[in-house]
Amino acid sequence: MLEFCKPRPGPGNFHGQYLRVSCRHRHYTDFIYLPDVPAMVTEVGRNTARCACILLQPNQSLSLSGNLWVFFSLVGVSLGISLAFAMAGAWMILPFAGLEMILLGILFTYVYLEGTRREVIRINEELVILDCCKGFRQQTVYHREFARDKLAVLVRMGSSATEMASVNFSGPEGCLEVGEFLTEAEKAELVQKLGRFGICARKEKEFRLQQF
Repeated sequence: MLEFCKPRPGPGNFHGQYLRVSCRHRHYTDFIYLPDVPAMVTEVGRNTARCACILLQPNQSLSLSGNLWVFFSLVGVSLGISLAFAMAGAWMILPFAGLEMILLGILFTYVYLEGTRREVIRINEELVILDCCKGFRQQTVYHREFARDKLAVLVRMGSSATEMASVNFSGPEGCLEVGEFLTEAEKAELVQKLGRFGICARKEKEFRLQQF
């Protein structure tokens, strides 16, 4: 389970937030410090030559309050225009304006939830563990464990020889795309960081993904 939390006041605590990583099967809990303004691909915690923790997150420039402000501003403008037409006699526009606001609210909610998505890659001597969570409460989406010695990192190339379309973890456990929300440059940075910790990638023109 992944959970973001604020640190308790006290000596030795930094400004920012902490990522609590716990696993019910292995009965452990880690607290990883995150800065206030993190990058999209961030090394967190204490990393060594073969052990590391990498946090992936999409670029979410607009906060929850910002999303609500934009949404209610659009609602106000739309309702104002609809009421003006209704007072002029075109009252049939009101149901369509309401439907438009409902669809707009669903779209804003979907975009915000996708922006809260977080993926944590933890690398140790035996396993490469991938945790994904999203939502206001950072609910766990999935938890996958790959044997390190059998893991293959496949990079599917795009239309050009330098364009990275996707980064995938493949092993006997299955094949899973990592960081699908990252840009091309951020995917290249992820591949570089994985290589620094002994997880090398290879380029593939095409392959078929096997869902878990």
